Amino acid sequence: MSAKASWGYAPEQLEAWRPSLAVTRSQIQRQPVFVAEVARRIVGFYSLRVTADGCELDNCWIVPGQMRRGYGRALLAHAIDSARARGAAAIRIDADPNAEPFYLACGAVTVGRLHAPIPGLPSRCRPQMRLPL
Repeated sequence: MSAKASWGYAPEQLEAWRPSLAVTRSQIQRQPVFVAEVARRIVGFYSLRVTADGCELDNCWIVPGQMRRGYGRALLAHAIDSARARGAAAIRIDADPNAEPFYLACGAVTVGRLHAPIPGLPSRCRPQMRLPL
């Protein structure tokens, strides 16, 4: 939640998103989830949703105080290796608009946009991205 909050979303919006952003024990048991640690402290994590037609980056979050230190790229590189090991040709990403520049810099391409308005941002869209492996 703190990573999502770092992009300036209103507290009410963050609370509305809380259920969809929560990672449950069940999700951890049925899909790959990996953390990045520094000095035995978690600085970020990602999870992959593995389906019959490939892999989707379900989560990729870095603790705000640890952003821009290469941890996101390291996690994404690990996700690429993990998806390749599962036979995927690409990773699908339903990105937050604020994360699009990061994914583009890592080699992803924007293949569409999903209209996702929120109060105060009626034209907000989530980039639908593909990261070729």
